[in-house]
Amino acid sequence: MKNELAVIDIGSNSIRYVIFHPVDSGRYIEKINVKVVARLSAHIDEDGALDAVGIRLLCETLQRFYEIGVTHFVEETICVATAAIRNAGNREAIVQAVEQETPFTVRVLSDEQEAYYGYFAIINSTFLTDGYSVDIGGGSMEVTLIENREMVAYHSFPFGAVTLTRQFQSGETMTSGEQKKLVKFLREQFDEIPWLKGKKLPLIGVGGSARNFVRIHQSTLDYPLHGIHQYQVRSKELGRLIDELEDKPPKQLAKIEGLSKDRVDIFLPALIAIHELALHIEADQFVMSNYGLREGLVYEYDLHDQSQRRVENVREESLYQLESDYKVNRDRMNYLGTIAKSIYRQLVTLDIIPERAADLRLLDSASRLLYCGQYINPDTRSNQTFYLLTHTDLKGMTHKDRLALALVSSYSSSKRMQQLLKPFKDWFTEKSIERFDLLGSILKLTEALDVTERRAVDSLELVLDKDKKNVRIILDTGDHDYGFEVEKAEKQKKHLERIIDRSIQLDTKGGGLT
Repeated sequence: MKNELAVIDIGSNSIRYVIFHPVDSGRYIEKINVKVVARLSAHIDEDGALDAVGIRLLCETLQRFYEIGVTHFVEETICVATAAIRNAGNREAIVQAVEQETPFTVRVLSDEQEAYYGYFAIINSTFLTDGYSVDIGGGSMEVTLIENREMVAYHSFPFGAVTLTRQFQSGETMTSGEQKKLVKFLREQFDEIPWLKGKKLPLIGVGGSARNFVRIHQSTLDYPLHGIHQYQVRSKELGRLIDELEDKPPKQLAKIEGLSKDRVDIFLPALIAIHELALHIEADQFVMSNYGLREGLVYEYDLHDQSQRRVENVREESLYQLESDYKVNRDRMNYLGTIAKSIYRQLVTLDIIPERAADLRLLDSASRLLYCGQYINPDTRSNQTFYLLTHTDLKGMTHKDRLALALVSSYSSSKRMQQLLKPFKDWFTEKSIERFDLLGSILKLTEALDVTERRAVDSLELVLDKDKKNVRIILDTGDHDYGFEVEKAEKQKKHLERIIDRSIQLDTKGGGLT
C-alpha cells in the first residue's frame, strides 16, 4: 500500500501544503489543503534578494506544515519553489536556510519545469488535447502551447499578479489610465512570442486567479453542477467581468462570491493579463483546469512508480477509478453492457432507431457505473448514483458529458429524468434528452434480465413482426432458471416500449425453468 504523500508549493503569493492520500484504485486524492498568504514577492528588496523577514516567514511556515505532516503520518514530502525564490538574488542562501532550519529540502523549479508540471496535470486530468495554458502566479506568468497532448513551446513572463499590481496600481483601485498602461505593456510582451499567434486554440486556465474567475462566473449563473474542473466558458466572459470589477474598491470586491479575500487587491491585474492573452491568441473558449503544478508533481511521482509516461486515456482511467471507489462488480457490469449494446445494435438493424457512435460510447460508460450509488444506499440507488456522478470531477469529460452519464446511469423513469433536468434548463436539445431516455430504458430492461445476478440470459435476438408494430425479444437462457428475470423484465419493458412506440413480447428458448 502506498503512503501519505505531501506537496509543498512555495509560490510568490502563497505557500501551500497539500497531503495526498492513496486509495484502493491506485490513485492519490487530496486529503488536507492549507496555505499561508506569505506574499514573498513583496519581501524582495532593492537588490532583488528575499529579505530576512521573508526568509523567516518561509521557514516558520514550513515548520508549521511539518507538524501537520507528523500528525498525518506523511512519509514523503515534495517541496518546490517557483518564481519568488527562483529569481531571488540570494537563492542559494534561501535554500540553505530552509535545509538548516526546517526538516525539508527545497527544489527550486526552473521556468520550464514549472510550465511542464502545469502541462502534465492538464493532459492527465482533462479531455483537452490542444490548447494554450496559462498560470499566473504572484511573480510570474507561465504560458505553454499544447498540441496532441505534447508541450511544444513554453514561456515564463517575469510578472505576476503581485508584481503587476505593484507596478501598475498606485491606489486602492486601478484607474483607467493605469489599466491602459497595463494593457499596452501586456500586448507588447505577448507580441514578442511568435508561437502565440495563428493557432486559435482554447485557453486553459490553471491556478488561483483562473479558479477565482470561474467561481465568480458560476455564482452569477447559479451554476447547478458541482465542480470547476473542465468548466468551459466563452473567453469574452473574461472581459465582461473586468468591466464589472473595475472601479470597485476592495470593500466591495470582498463581497463578491467566489473571489478569495486574499486575492481582492491583486485579482483585477491578473484577470486583465489572462483576458489580454485570450484576445492575443484569439481563443474563443476558456477552459478551467483545477489541476496544476502540485497535481503535476503527484502525477509524475505516481506514474514513475507504475513505469508509465502519462495517463494514456484519461476518460477510461477516470471510469476505472470510480468503479474501484464504489466497489462496482466489473464482471457483472461488463455482462450488462454486452447485453445492452446488443439490444441497441439490433434496434438499429431493425431500423427502429438511428445509429450514433456517441450513443454506444455513452451506453458503454453508463453500464459500467449503472446504479453505482447502491454502494451508499441500495434503497435509493438511483438518486445516489445521480448525486455521486454530478458531484465528482470526472476527468476526461466535459460537464455536459458528465451530466449525460449521470442521467443514463441513474435512470429510473422518463418522469424522474425530467425532474433531474430542471436545474439544467437549455443544456440539451429535446433530441438529446430522447436519446438519454432511450439508453436509460435499455439499461433498465437489461438489468431486469439479470435480476438474480446469475447471467441467466446467454444472448438475445430481436425480431420485428410483419406489421412492424411489435418486437419480440427472444432470450437464449440455456439451462438456466430464467423465471425471475422474465418476471422482472415484463415490469420494466414499458419504458422502452414507450420510446420505440412498439409493444415488446418476451420469449425464451432453452431448457431452463420458468
